[in-house]
Amino acid sequence: MDRLTELAADLKRTLDELNDEATRRNVAELTAPLAWLAEAHRWLDFELHRLHGDRPRDPVPFAFIPADLRR
Repeated sequence: MDRLTELAADLKRTLDELNDEATRRNVAELTAPLAWLAEAHRWLDFELHRLHGDRPRDPVPFAFIPADLRR
């Protein structure tokens, strides 16, 4: 495992811990930013797979919403 992949795995563990803690404390205000971070991590994981020449598991693992369609 190279360093980028290792750091991405650490990030995933940290995001899981953040989600667990926010759920445990029932902090609804963190739902949207944590979802955004989870999506950003899926994008990172997708690009790391491509960087290493692996075929990504999912062709579109993240949902891109154009700026003009955002509220």
